[in-house]
Amino acid sequence: MVTTIAVLAILPESISKWDEDQADFSKLGAKWRKNVSDGPVMDEDDWAINYLGHPISGAIYYAMARNDGLTPFESFLFSSFMSTFIWEYGYEAFAEVPSIQDLWSTPVIGSFMGEGMHILEKRLDANHGLIYGSRVLGNISYWLLDPMGRIAEGIGGWLNLDVTMRYQTYQLYNYQAVDDYSLHINKPEEFSSMYHGFVLNIEF
Repeated sequence: MVTTIAVLAILPESISKWDEDQADFSKLGAKWRKNVSDGPVMDEDDWAINYLGHPISGAIYYAMARNDGLTPFESFLFSSFMSTFIWEYGYEAFAEVPSIQDLWSTPVIGSFMGEGMHILEKRLDANHGLIYGSRVLGNISYWLLDPMGRIAEGIGGWLNLDVTMRYQTYQLYNYQAVDDYSLHINKPEEFSSMYHGFVLNIEF
């Protein structure tokens, strides 16, 4: 995301549609609040940015989650969260008003694209990472199908650590104190309602 922001910052305003005045670092907080309160609106970005660039971003978010074991629906939720709150109402809202097109095209079209990428990657795995017998073509395809996953694997190998993420539901245990046990003789263990969350596991 930081790299994407840097690229957008140096692109001509005719392409990025980022107003240089709005990106004034001394006014970022006020601009973010104004942009969020003014949106979302139909933007004037080129069709390639709205319906190709943004869906590709959504597909990358989706693939990140899918390849870490999440279901298609859970991966769609992850892509929606990343594209909506981290990007559209996060980073990008410092420079422009949130876009209606981006809010739906990034996670929706992106998730369909991401599932296709996931299927192709599994087929590549089944073929031992080879395309037409070529390991080079296979590695290039891996990068195209899951760029963030490959970057994460490279960083993990360099730092000698393994990072995985999974979605989990669980019930929080409520401990009954010993002196209160008599009041709960028939139910010494009680559980609260279902909780939902992402578990990030880092192994060195």
